Amino acid sequence: MCLGAAPLLASARSAPPRLLVGAHYYLWFPDHFQGGRYLRAKLRPAQQPLLGEYSSAAPATAEQHIAWASSFGVDFFTLDYWPSVTQQNVRIEAFLAAQNIESIRFCIFYELLDLGYDAATGFTVFDDPSIDRFVFDMEEIASRFFAHPSHLRIGGRPVIVLYVTRTAVGRFAEAMLRARERLAKLGFDPFVIGDEIFWMVAKEDGSGNTDEPQAGRIALFDAITAYNLYDSTERSHFGYGASSAFLGDARALYGRYSAAAGGKPVIPMAMPGYNDRGTRLELDHHPIPREWRAGAGEGTFFSRWLEGFTLPLVDPGLPMILITSWNEWNEDTAIEPLSVAEGTVVDVSKAGNTYTKGFRYAGYGTRYLEVLGERTGRWSSAATRR
Repeated sequence: MCLGAAPLLASARSAPPRLLVGAHYYLWFPDHFQGGRYLRAKLRPAQQPLLGEYSSAAPATAEQHIAWASSFGVDFFTLDYWPSVTQQNVRIEAFLAAQNIESIRFCIFYELLDLGYDAATGFTVFDDPSIDRFVFDMEEIASRFFAHPSHLRIGGRPVIVLYVTRTAVGRFAEAMLRARERLAKLGFDPFVIGDEIFWMVAKEDGSGNTDEPQAGRIALFDAITAYNLYDSTERSHFGYGASSAFLGDARALYGRYSAAAGGKPVIPMAMPGYNDRGTRLELDHHPIPREWRAGAGEGTFFSRWLEGFTLPLVDPGLPMILITSWNEWNEDTAIEPLSVAEGTVVDVSKAGNTYTKGFRYAGYGTRYLEVLGERTGRWSSAATRR
């Protein structure tokens, strides 16, 4: 099926389209490798991506990533776009310059926090300046990317994903309306996916935070999802998945949002684990290890999450999943191929386990792509093992 043209939303009389697999892709390298600010650089011995500490500005980097992704069943990347980091946004052009760009689809992942997120309140407040910037950026993104032949479309509509819309308060509804009106004048009707699903979200009226889905904000989008369900305050989610409440609680949370969405597509996410201690050690966040239980093996958390959460929750109206992430190395959620190395629990800290917290991390090669391909039925070992 041609993802750039054929509708993906299933109708009552049509056969359901095949699963559409996306992964969040970051363009901030080598900047975010510098100084060893990621977990894998803190291990003893250190581990690196299979490409080394690469540059996102090199089309050759994108070409290899596209080759791996398309071989193992990843259909599209979301490319991060920052309102205040225009020099990084230029790297999108390097990605699109890849010689094999026709082998994958892409859409923009807009960093809404960059419009003025306040960590003290948990709000991104939309006022005159932030509305104007949001509308300007939506027009810029549409003009630069929506007509590209590899841009992802759903039902013929260009897709854009908005990060942490769950923090948006103030005049956000006005911002969305003005952006849609501006893009309509350009001939575009975007399919907007909001990152709405989380344990606590901003109340629409800005009066505080709540664990209740915000129906008015959900109504502004064409579909909703969660970027990442890791919550640094929820101790029952820490540690091995086999002994934590994380997966079960996540299923229940998605159930509540599905009910609140009123038939709007709800897109399940997938993650291989989480550990941001190499980047934010001062916050003392507890890891979610990549093994389902001690000794279960690298990739078993990812496999169980796909089996027990992501794939069972695929929306039949929009059969799409989003993986967090392709290459977010600073939070160690990447499934991008890693250099092969024996597992270790030892790191460079004085205690020897300050970064790992005693959990095992292996240089996994292409293991996560193999798990993804196996679980989704999209991987041909004969075609991809080289």
